[in-house]
Amino acid sequence: MKMNNIASIAGQDGKLIVEVLGYENPQASNVDDANWLAVLLSAVVGPFAGKFRVAFTAYDLLALYEKLKTVTMAFSGSVFFQSTEGNLSLEVKFASNGTATLEGVIQPSASYKASLHFRFEIDAGALAAAVKELSTLVEHFPARLETSVN
Repeated sequence: MKMNNIASIAGQDGKLIVEVLGYENPQASNVDDANWLAVLLSAVVGPFAGKFRVAFTAYDLLALYEKLKTVTMAFSGSVFFQSTEGNLSLEVKFASNGTATLEGVIQPSASYKASLHFRFEIDAGALAAAVKELSTLVEHFPARLETSVN
């Protein structure tokens, strides 16, 4: 059975998808190199859609999961996340009525002059589902604290 390596954050007129393709260098002997992940980042916001490959660290994935989990459990407040290479930044803000707004920017790399700034509403149930999917990704792609050379 194929493992589903996708976490999606879906709301009203918007969806952000993080698909982990695997470790970029599974045989790396250096801990810093061993923790880079190949990720396919997709967004559909209103009439706009884009998909491109980026590099996240396992720590990025963990931070995204932990930040979204914290705000989702409280159903209040806000959190900000930015990936190490700056390809994804987002902020989730809860309103006093319990609804949340997801606002962010995705861009292929600093060398491109293109980016997508987005904002869409998301309910707590959809955010909780995203946190559950991110939990699975963190479990399957943990930060590797030690490496061994065969």
